[in-house]
Amino acid sequence: MNTKLMLTGDICKDIIDPGLIQSEQHPLTAAQREFLWKLFVQIGNVWENVHYESSNLKSSWLEMVAAKTNVAPSYTGEYINATYVIQELIDLNGEENAYRLLFLTYKQPEGPPTTRLAHTKAFVVNEFIIMQVMASGFKHFGGKNYHGYVKGSRYSKQDLVRVYKPDPATNNAQQS
Repeated sequence: MNTKLMLTGDICKDIIDPGLIQSEQHPLTAAQREFLWKLFVQIGNVWENVHYESSNLKSSWLEMVAAKTNVAPSYTGEYINATYVIQELIDLNGEENAYRLLFLTYKQPEGPPTTRLAHTKAFVVNEFIIMQVMASGFKHFGGKNYHGYVKGSRYSKQDLVRVYKPDPATNNAQQS
């Protein structure tokens, strides 16, 4: 990666209160929603774990964004902040590098988020990653019998889902 890339600019470094950013009770614009959708698509692109540019996840994503912006506590302020932060990262580093820096390089400091960049990572990027994995991303990592949710404890001694076991004789999958 180019060492001249800049992770932060003035907007990213701006110190703000650690609580949710409040909005003036206005909905996201179509342009802001499309910008955030592009962020969501880039999550799958960077990890290469979804198909069709995440288009099969868009309706679920739109439902999540609507749920997070139409009822209290509203994430509208956080989403608008994220558009400013990400646009600054794109302006400083180019589009592809900006998303890689945001997802893979930036490490959120411990404690509550106190910069605009930390808010973007904590309240938007991490939430989108969780949604992407829960909605289908895990399946594209190689899960063969994953239907969009996690079941059971990882400490269970007995499998709570059917385990994918390839049949070496026929090259067919068998589920137990």
